[in-house]
Amino acid sequence: MKTYSQQIRFESPAALREEFEKNIAKRGIFIATAEEFEVRQSIVVEIVLAYVDDSEIVLTLRGEVVHCIPIEMASSGVVPGIAVQFDDSATALREVFEPLLGRSVASDLDVDKEGSARRSSKREPVRVPVLIMPQSRPPFETTSRDLSATGILLTSTRVELPVGEFVRTCLRHPSGEPSIEIDGQVVREVRDKKGRLAAVAVAFDRSQAADPQVGEVIEALRQAGHRGGLGGVSGEIADIGLRNLLQMYGSSAPQGTLIVERDGEQGWIAFAEGQLLGAALGALSGHDALVAMLDWGDGRFRFEPSADDALIAAAASSPLRAAVMKAESALAGLGRAISDETIFDVDIEQEQASRPSLDKIEGAVLELARSGLPLGKLEAIIPEPADEIQAALENLIELGVLRPR
Repeated sequence: MKTYSQQIRFESPAALREEFEKNIAKRGIFIATAEEFEVRQSIVVEIVLAYVDDSEIVLTLRGEVVHCIPIEMASSGVVPGIAVQFDDSATALREVFEPLLGRSVASDLDVDKEGSARRSSKREPVRVPVLIMPQSRPPFETTSRDLSATGILLTSTRVELPVGEFVRTCLRHPSGEPSIEIDGQVVREVRDKKGRLAAVAVAFDRSQAADPQVGEVIEALRQAGHRGGLGGVSGEIADIGLRNLLQMYGSSAPQGTLIVERDGEQGWIAFAEGQLLGAALGALSGHDALVAMLDWGDGRFRFEPSADDALIAAAASSPLRAAVMKAESALAGLGRAISDETIFDVDIEQEQASRPSLDKIEGAVLELARSGLPLGKLEAIIPEPADEIQAALENLIELGVLRPR
């Protein structure tokens, strides 16, 4: 059997330390490469320490490819490469690397308000559905923003969770089983710059958090969040635009989660195989959340090349392009949601100004829409893929040539 291998070089101890603390200590690494690999493919990673005076040190680690970013995405400003999860445990990796870092790696201890040492509550971004069960009201589902061994930060919801409220949180292992329930108390509100509630923090009951099964599920969720972030891309929304980001990643990545942040608010949009899996922003979800986020002109984004398995399993058929077009129609004040029965008015002035730039599919959509045919008929008549027809229709609406009735 052929052995696949990749090499990554470090030119300074500082570069190695940064990568160790960010990724290797969590059993992962991202390797920039134009070579093609398959998910779950076994691989040998050679870590070369090129800064050693006498000769290079080469560490050989075995692992598994957990995500691939193809070379085709390079034109969109994305670094092609692979995310690898190592076979060795975190403890074994620490034993190998600590002697090479010049000093011991920062321990997992910090200090609480009373000054006593306790386990670190360092959080990892983990966006998964969680079930919250308050003491005095019915249970409801929301989404986590981050998670630690001592607590969880929850996206704000329409259900009020005041500071001091006792709640029970249900977390599910990334594999689906087991589920755990852990008691806690709301200890903090997170508000954006405008004073709006963006998230609430829940501190877990310490005795329950010390249970090995609870710790196992929390650690598995944190590791899953880290793996999902390997090979991620981040930047300013204003540089590209949220609509363009969704269009770019939705057409080039098999699945992904786009996380956006602005003034303390954090939202996410998840998709797989061109289908919208879900969206959330504070108390908003689905279409309403998508509309609100598409209205952002600034802020930051991070694209993670993975989506939660539970969202994929539960998702109904909802094309991402159609969902974006529907949200943009709402932003433009077009009123009616676009469906198969939607018909369109033609703006003659905008048509004359835009016609020289229209392609073949856009021209066909325009002519059939002019005759009064609804969207469903357009897609049935035009001999082109449905996503290309949706893209043409979306562009005509953006240009102001067509307006849904």
